Amino acid sequence: MQLDNFITVGKIISSFGLKGQVKVDVHLEDLTVLKTFDTFCVGDALLKSKINFLKKTKKSIWIAAMPEIRNKEQADKLKGHLIYIETKYLPSLMTDEFYYKDLTGLKIKIEGSIQKGFVNHVCNFGSGDLLEVSLDDSKGTIYIPFDKDNVSRIDLAHKTITLTPLKGLLV
Repeated sequence: MQLDNFITVGKIISSFGLKGQVKVDVHLEDLTVLKTFDTFCVGDALLKSKINFLKKTKKSIWIAAMPEIRNKEQADKLKGHLIYIETKYLPSLMTDEFYYKDLTGLKIKIEGSIQKGFVNHVCNFGSGDLLEVSLDDSKGTIYIPFDKDNVSRIDLAHKTITLTPLKGLLV
């Protein structure tokens, strides 16, 4: 499956009720933008579907319905499936905004120093975005808070992120 032109916008976490609705953990900062997309792709097969986001239940959790899914058994089979949209439909970003996808794979450098590793993944466990960094010196993986205190510059053209991490974190 080729995902170069797609971005993950959510994940189906469970079924909801008996009529085929699902709970979706949405991976967008502006959740209202979901209602502007006509078609989503669901799962590894990228099955196209209309998704009606009906009700927000928690910070990023929505109850959603798809016309093709009519009962709980069908909805249960979707648990764990990712929801994608084509990148061409994404809204424009502000100056200091980035999609996770654009940060993955970038080299990590310390201000005034050499490369230390690269971004494996961008995570959010509820308290803010974290860069999962694989270190070049084979010391494993660490998480760096993705905020202005730790990240001084992002250069997409040169594929680098320059850090000014808190003392003791990487220096």
